[in-house]
Amino acid sequence: MKATTKLGLTLSLILAGAGLGGHTAHAAQIFVQQSGTSPAGGDPNGIGDTSAFVIGLAGAGHTSSNPVLVGVAIPDTVSGTASISNSGCATPSACDLATVGTYGLTANSATLTSGTVFDAVGLTQAGGSVSFVNMSSVDASHGFGTPSSYELTVFALPTSLMGSSSVTIDTGAPDGSFIFAFSCELGTGSSSGCTKNGDVDQTVFTNVALINVSGGGGGGGNVPEPATLLILGTGLLGIGLLRRNRDR
Repeated sequence: MKATTKLGLTLSLILAGAGLGGHTAHAAQIFVQQSGTSPAGGDPNGIGDTSAFVIGLAGAGHTSSNPVLVGVAIPDTVSGTASISNSGCATPSACDLATVGTYGLTANSATLTSGTVFDAVGLTQAGGSVSFVNMSSVDASHGFGTPSSYELTVFALPTSLMGSSSVTIDTGAPDGSFIFAFSCELGTGSSSGCTKNGDVDQTVFTNVALINVSGGGGGGGNVPEPATLLILGTGLLGIGLLRRNRDR
């Protein structure tokens, strides 16, 4: 087998192991940021004006199911109340809590001390980068203390998200809080989750929002995503082994 063929096989296995191949082909990333219609990739995105920021879906041709679940994670180092507002909500200044059972949601409020925000509320089809470790690291680096827990609250945004567009929302959550989101591709959502493998629409840590009014908008702390680190580290190891075998 040629070295180039071996390299291609190795990279395919790496992508499959990291969850970036196969079933995720139809997924689209939800982004939450100050403005714009495509992902800013701030890792996370800083929100300096909480009265008007946006949530959107990457990729033309993608459409999310209705509703979109929008979560707020408030660290225990600050005080404040979770809320999401949008003109499409029955009470525009206070969108309703998400209904338990939507896309497999098991709770619309929870306390997070480890793991991921999605697992904590039963959205187990989502990826793992919006985690306690990543959020607490960024909060500590931005002067919001070192959280020991986050209070999670999940709201229902009664709309679909269209690829390459965005919807304006606002929040009353305090500085140091994160905004994340989950849905399914249009027509694939059920009480058990997204019915087609790979049709999960969600935020990853690159495109969650960090409420940082005093620090202004823009990107937040650069915390590499776990999947990115896995691909980089395993890829370099695989390339090194291939070169060693080739030189023998």
